[in-house]
Amino acid sequence: MRYLQCSLVAMVALAFACSAGAAELSDLIASGAEVKKVAGDCKFTEGPAYSPKGFLLFSDIPNSRIVRVDADGAITDFLKPSGAANGLVFDAAGNLYACQGGARRIVKIGAQDGKIEPLCESFDGKPLNSPNDLALDGHGGLYFTDPRYGQDMKIDQTCMGVYYIDAAGKTTRVIDNRERPNGVLVTNDHKTLLVAEPNKRELWSYPISGPGQLGAGKLIFTGDASLDGGGPDGMALDAQGHIYATYKSLVVLKADGGLIGRIPVPEQPANCTFGGPDGRTLYITARTSLYSLSMNVAGAALCTNGPKPSPAVPQVSHQSFRGPARLAQGAKDEAAPKEIKIEDLTLKIPASWKQQPPANKLRLAQFLIPPAEGDEHPTELVIASFPGGGGGIDANLKRWTDQFAADGRKVKITSGKSPQGNYVAHNVTGTYLYSAGGPFAGGKKELRPDHRSISVILTIENKANYFIRLTGTEKAVNAAADALRTSFGGNAKEEKDYEI
Repeated sequence: MRYLQCSLVAMVALAFACSAGAAELSDLIASGAEVKKVAGDCKFTEGPAYSPKGFLLFSDIPNSRIVRVDADGAITDFLKPSGAANGLVFDAAGNLYACQGGARRIVKIGAQDGKIEPLCESFDGKPLNSPNDLALDGHGGLYFTDPRYGQDMKIDQTCMGVYYIDAAGKTTRVIDNRERPNGVLVTNDHKTLLVAEPNKRELWSYPISGPGQLGAGKLIFTGDASLDGGGPDGMALDAQGHIYATYKSLVVLKADGGLIGRIPVPEQPANCTFGGPDGRTLYITARTSLYSLSMNVAGAALCTNGPKPSPAVPQVSHQSFRGPARLAQGAKDEAAPKEIKIEDLTLKIPASWKQQPPANKLRLAQFLIPPAEGDEHPTELVIASFPGGGGGIDANLKRWTDQFAADGRKVKITSGKSPQGNYVAHNVTGTYLYSAGGPFAGGKKELRPDHRSISVILTIENKANYFIRLTGTEKAVNAAADALRTSFGGNAKEEKDYEI
């Protein structure tokens, strides 16, 4: 295993430059400790949680899996597909609570039998937006945040809020005036709720007077625009009440929000938690990897238990585990694809791809794809068909290429066969020249870097050419690429290069 290391010297130097509390930061980090890479080759890591049974879990959101890391370093899939799980937390009995952002619900996974039980799937009769992070409160309940990512992303709720599920399973909304709440924590004494507001680099504190009862919020920390960038995202607490918040680096705060220092991480962190045999290892999920750092201080204790499923929540997903991997025996996978018939075209679409009314008459159908963490723009799948073939295959391939800026653009075109007919696949990455009026509007272009488009022209003999186009951020399209091929029966490994 290769380890990517950041020297403690660099950590302390940066901490001195940014804060007068550098000595306190050095007291928290174990002497000579270095940030080490534990796992890599993921697409976007989040939600680390350490089990009282001695293993760590974290989410790899675009790959829709929860990954297990054992004490001996073995890495396996714990749950796949995971409903695009994000935030995770264990109780002291080993039960796991998860935000399934793609499936848009909160679930409990039993420690003994691995049964998945939904705790909340809607509020006021409407689907949740995309549950992101959660925290047990010490009274048998839990708080969770429900933001949505992607510019102009439609939400079903009236706001991006914070919710509370009490011990009996009843859900209430407790905060409705934050722009996009993300990370959430309950302090060790169970008297304060901490909520991250990444749109403004803010951390807010709310007094807890009883289960689900909050007082007025107080701003306790605002990140520096240059040093901290966006955030905070996920957070953790140590046993002494210090707050570890993920910005551009890992920002360490006193309980009242006073800055202690900043810990550099090789990749920008998204979340963190404490674990290890003595609780003194800080685990950090950062973009494509999981890192660890030995500490002098242990993490906060786990809460005894969390909510029980309410009888009002349909118990539709009872799945089992055997060892680290989930078995689907006798259970319908919540992310099983659904078959969609569009004229003469049949597609098998993942359940997490939400069908929407076509935005214009040129579209036969369109689907909203789950965003990658931090996306500012939506990712969508559009299906169309034009009389006469829409101008011919090569003309469309050239048009799709020209919708990306020439500088840095990468294009690959292949052809293949599917059970429904022959197809040509156009793949381009780079800066997308987005036109608000559509591809034929001819108006001002908005530059959207780090985007990708996969466009397929599928010919159903004696019927029509169907245009199947997936466009959005590179991270989100990367995560959906395999499912796109599967949807119409394509096989990337059998495709051959195609020249215009």
